[in-house]
Amino acid sequence: MKKLLCLALPVLAFAKPTQAPPPPAWDANLFRSDKQVVSGHLEFLYWKAQEGCLDYAVKMKSPAWTTSVATGTLAVGDYKNGSFDFDPGLRVSLSYFRAPKEWEVWASYTRLTSRGRDSASKPGETDLFLSPTWEGPVFFTLPLLQAKSSTHLNYNVADAMANRYFHPNAHLRLRLLGGITAAWMSQNWVIQYFTSSVAQQARTQNQWEFGGAGFRFGVMADWFWTSDIYMTARGTVGALMGFYKNQTKSTTTVANNPGTDNPALPLSNTTYRDGRATLTMQAMLGPSWQKNFTSTRVEVFAGYEINTWSNLQEVFRSGGPGLSGPTQTLINSSLLSFQGLTTRLTMDF
Repeated sequence: MKKLLCLALPVLAFAKPTQAPPPPAWDANLFRSDKQVVSGHLEFLYWKAQEGCLDYAVKMKSPAWTTSVATGTLAVGDYKNGSFDFDPGLRVSLSYFRAPKEWEVWASYTRLTSRGRDSASKPGETDLFLSPTWEGPVFFTLPLLQAKSSTHLNYNVADAMANRYFHPNAHLRLRLLGGITAAWMSQNWVIQYFTSSVAQQARTQNQWEFGGAGFRFGVMADWFWTSDIYMTARGTVGALMGFYKNQTKSTTTVANNPGTDNPALPLSNTTYRDGRATLTMQAMLGPSWQKNFTSTRVEVFAGYEINTWSNLQEVFRSGGPGLSGPTQTLINSSLLSFQGLTTRLTMDF
């Protein structure tokens, strides 16, 4: 036994200690948090703008309870509303990640132009009609045959953010976001009314615009699933203060009293201005593919995004008994939102 121990001791003395196996590739610094980089982000947006208060006509689907012109009737039928189509947009961003301090600065700009066209025609039945919801056709003596709506919205948002990174575990990256945001938007809504005569047509134009700045805060998460596939989510809230302007103008070709009526002048023409606050919320969720290469890191994201804005979409309607009487103002308001597909390509440099 002593001879065996004497022979084994020299071998054990030169033997290498046993080492633990290296961690699996999918556990080895997935987010490359120790590398200082500049990243470029290019996003393609395919969004649809949605808002209320865009009614321009009521299309009857059943006869009114009275046929007396003197008695009249309230709205009967389906409201016809203006809408927007899905339209492409763009968001470009640039960020700088400071390793190993794990903070980041981020700047981005979002641009979208959204449009929509809608129309409604008089029903074929003689006792059913197309009724306007704006004052332009108030002096028509012929039935309304067609109404058209056209919407155009410009959306611009710029953000400058500072992000703080956290890694609760090897498979999860959290970013706390905070910074300043600015927005400038404008919307043009045109309604046209037609009869069988060119002498009895009307047009209403409603425009609003907003420009302001404020603060935005939120969180972003990347959760590793398997084989370079992650689930990415982002949520932010913001508050902005700025200037708001709303204009409404209605014209008509009708001149029932040639001595006093002047169709060259607007039937109504009002402007409203104020300083106001708006609240905005953003939510985004979808899968992403993220891959570390020798000299760079690439991310490809595709998901659903929704943005909401309050206190911006307003429609002013006015009416009154005459030139010297009080003018009634009716204000309809609704939430402005954008929703649809967001895709992003990110590369580190």
